[in-house]
Amino acid sequence: MRAVLALRAPATARASTPARVEKTPPAAPPPRSSRGGGVAAAVALSAAVTLASPSLAATPQTMYVAGGANVFLEKEFNDLRYAGVLDVVPGLATGVNDDGTPVEAVAVTYDADRLAKREAGRTQVTSAHEVLMRVYWKRADPTRTDGQFKENGARYRPAIWVSNAEERAEVETNARRLAASGVYGGNRGEATAAIAIPILNTPPPSFAPAPAEDFGKLAKNPKLFEKEQKTRDAAFKDLWGFVQFCADRVCGYVRFAPKCVGECLDVFPEYRERNFGVPELTGNIKITSK
Repeated sequence: MRAVLALRAPATARASTPARVEKTPPAAPPPRSSRGGGVAAAVALSAAVTLASPSLAATPQTMYVAGGANVFLEKEFNDLRYAGVLDVVPGLATGVNDDGTPVEAVAVTYDADRLAKREAGRTQVTSAHEVLMRVYWKRADPTRTDGQFKENGARYRPAIWVSNAEERAEVETNARRLAASGVYGGNRGEATAAIAIPILNTPPPSFAPAPAEDFGKLAKNPKLFEKEQKTRDAAFKDLWGFVQFCADRVCGYVRFAPKCVGECLDVFPEYRERNFGVPELTGNIKITSK
C-alpha cells in the first residue's frame, strides 16, 4: 500500500483518521557480511546482555527512510548510538519511483525499549519510532518530492516506510501538525508549502546495502560533500537555530527554533520547554543576532 501526503495548512486544522494498513512485521536488518556482521553482531550482543540481565532486554527494530544523499541521514542517526541506535546502513531502496529507479536510503536498527525510555525522561514521546522521526523531520525537506536541497533527481526522492498502522498514524499526524504550523513557509493558519512525502509499507521491495568502503563516507571525506552540507546547514539554521533579540526595549532574549510555533511545538515539545518565558517574535521586537 502506498500513500502520499500532500498537505497544506488549513484555516482551521482538523484531525483526520489515518488510513488503516495491514500490520507488517519489522523487516530483518539488511546483511552486512562485508563489515564483520554489523547489525547481526549488534543484535547478538544485545541478546547476550539480555541473558545476563533480563531487565535490560532489547527489542531490535528497523526503520527505513530516504531524504537525499544517504550519507547525511547516516551521520544523523549514527549520532544516536548512545541513545539506543544499534546500526545504520546506507543503501539503495526500491518502491518509490514508478520506473524502478532506486533511491538513496538508510536502514536504522534500534533498541526500541532503550530509546523510548531514555527520551521519556527528556521529552514527551509516544514511541521510539517517533524519536527517530523527529530527527528525520529536522534533517529533511518534506516540501520536496523531486530531491532534497542541492541533491536533485529521482535518486534523491524522500520517502518514509512504516511498519504498522500506529506508525502511519504518528507520521501522518505530525506531518499535518507541521503543515498547519507554517514552519516550512507561510504563516500559522495560512497556506504554506505542501508536505508531500510517500509513506510506504516496510520493508522496501529491495534494499541493497552500500559497499563497505562507502560506510561513514561523510566522516571520511567531508570535503566531497562540502557544497551540499553548506546548503543543508543554512536551511537547518534558519528553521532550527536561534535568534537573539530585544522586545519592548529589553534586550538579551534568545529564542530557539523561532519558526516552530503552534502545532509544530506538539511535534517538538522540547522547544516549548526551552523557550518558556521568552517572548514570541511579534510586536515591538528587534533581532540582534541569528
